Amino acid sequence: MTVISKEQKLLEKIEQAKKDLLALQERRKKEIGTLAYKHGLDRFDNEKLSLAFANVARELAHEPA
Repeated sequence: MTVISKEQKLLEKIEQAKKDLLALQERRKKEIGTLAYKHGLDRFDNEKLSLAFANVARELAHEPA
């Protein structure tokens, strides 16, 4: 296998990993949206939700893992 073909194979793996990551991120967004809907958060406007999510993120950031 030549250096060029090895490089091409590596680049293909990187591109596939990017696609896989995007797919995982999209799935997670849908899961979060479903969870929010389940708890009735669709009733609130985006400004209120943004503030609430920011508060939750701050609280969780200070929790021990």
